[in-house]
Amino acid sequence: MSKKELLARALDWTGMNLLARNTPVWNGLIVLNYHRIGDWQNSLFDHDLWSASAEDFEQQLRFLSLNFDLIRIHDLEHVLKQPRGRYVLITFDDGYRDNYEWAFPLLRAYNSPATFFLTTGFLDDRKMAWWDEISWMVRSASKGTLKAEPWFDLELSLEPEQASQTIKSLLQIYKSLPGEQTADFMNALAEATGTGRCPAEIADQVWMDWEMIREMSEAGMDLGGHTVNHPVLANHSEETQQHEVSHCKHRIETEIKRSISAFSYPVGAQHSFNQLTRDCLEQAGYRWGFSYYGGYSSLGDHDPWDLPRIAIESENPAALFRSSVSFPQVFSQKKVYTNTPSPSTLTSE
Repeated sequence: MSKKELLARALDWTGMNLLARNTPVWNGLIVLNYHRIGDWQNSLFDHDLWSASAEDFEQQLRFLSLNFDLIRIHDLEHVLKQPRGRYVLITFDDGYRDNYEWAFPLLRAYNSPATFFLTTGFLDDRKMAWWDEISWMVRSASKGTLKAEPWFDLELSLEPEQASQTIKSLLQIYKSLPGEQTADFMNALAEATGTGRCPAEIADQVWMDWEMIREMSEAGMDLGGHTVNHPVLANHSEETQQHEVSHCKHRIETEIKRSISAFSYPVGAQHSFNQLTRDCLEQAGYRWGFSYYGGYSSLGDHDPWDLPRIAIESENPAALFRSSVSFPQVFSQKKVYTNTPSPSTLTSE
């Protein structure tokens, strides 16, 4: 058990979490970020993308609705100018079908708004996300080890007990690659694992469709952009960034017949977007950009192109969730990322 988990449990036991919710120990905006809702245990896809079971998500919604002001995107302009208040914005990334099947009914039941950031290419082309396809190749491989020169020098294990660590190593490599090399990397993995690329009929069952999205929009859920193909934007040219940002916005607005103003950066770490990315957002007509490396926004002091979000992860206990929103200044600190190591320096440890 980590030190944060021990502290969170202690705050629950002593009643300090409850005291914090009833006294102004902090003021500001917390943005929670989810990806998938449901059971990951038998899935071949990236297990780290599951944020909560349906039961846990309902408990979290109940807790949030009783203790905080849950807001929508159009509330941000007003909320961030307030002298005090504790506000929570719930967000989802990518466009997974379980968002519609599990999260949406619960959000409606609790009269809670949420924002869904969509990767339009996944919805239109019904293709597998690169992180899920990497996981699928590793977990489907019949070989015992993986070596794919010149992409990395070390040999990675494909044994089931080592699958999670191998997937993390491969994802780290992918994120470090220049944009024009990612397709070759995926093809090399497909050959080295012996699985080939993930069949399209599998990917088709993973994503929402536009009819589902229009239903959620009409029910009061907000939508935002998350690019067309989910690249690490900072690794790409200005032309590619402009297309990923602007075409995504246009595609969503065409389908839902209303404008959108918010965008979340794929991967969302400090090095995954840059000033050019910010400029592209502004030129495309966005008003807000959301990152993904922890932290919360103080009222009156915020960067509209780098609004921080807290990752919600399925392995975190309920006490840690409660502490993260009750004491964000302690439990939701920003993660500082150093330069991503080159593939040849990675280890399998």
